[in-house]
Amino acid sequence: MKHQIEAKSVSKGDYVMIDDEPCEVRKVNKSAPGKHGHAKFRIQAEGIFDEKVRNVTKSGEKKLLSPSTEKKVGQIVSKDGDISQVMDMDTYETEEMKMPEEMDVSEGEEIRFQIIGDRKKILGKND
Repeated sequence: MKHQIEAKSVSKGDYVMIDDEPCEVRKVNKSAPGKHGHAKFRIQAEGIFDEKVRNVTKSGEKKLLSPSTEKKVGQIVSKDGDISQVMDMDTYETEEMKMPEEMDVSEGEEIRFQIIGDRKKILGKND
């Protein structure tokens, strides 16, 4: 579920939708208002799934969409190349997720993953 937030209330670490892609805010710059204008906010964010840097400039009162996010713990049920079946430790549902290349886990190990909208991303091992 997405909700709206005003550009002036966005801060580093927040999640916003830019170009229909969920992004994490990396930097927010505020420019002073002009003679007849409003303050502008330049938001620099990185795509969560594609890691592309995106920029958007909005007036403070303009709205941005913010995706719902949830962090969870899961267990690796099986692996096939870079695709793993992960069981949610709360609901016991299994989902297929793409494993990050640099992550080395085996079946039975617990991981942390994030749900953003209807998409999922593995964050790392559960320590």
